[in-house]
Amino acid sequence: MEVSITKLSENGQVVIPTEIRKDAGLKPATKFLVFNEGGNILLKMIKKEALVKDIQLIESINKSEEQISEGKSVKVNTSMSDEDIDDLLMS
Repeated sequence: MEVSITKLSENGQVVIPTEIRKDAGLKPATKFLVFNEGGNILLKMIKKEALVKDIQLIESINKSEEQISEGKSVKVNTSMSDEDIDDLLMS
């Protein structure tokens, strides 16, 4: 994993350092989803094939966080398949 430091310009732009771009295989015009998670800014490359899945995942995470804050919980058996656990959690 590459680590580097950058800064925000007066125009609100952030330069992703060369070594990070190369390591991630980023090209000019790459598009990103931008998240603010508790003051941590996260960038996720947009890939057409994964965009719908990413949006569904974000919605599921938000729903789970709401349920946790309401004190709701679900017990699962660890021998259950991933699909069965997902079905139980999303119901």
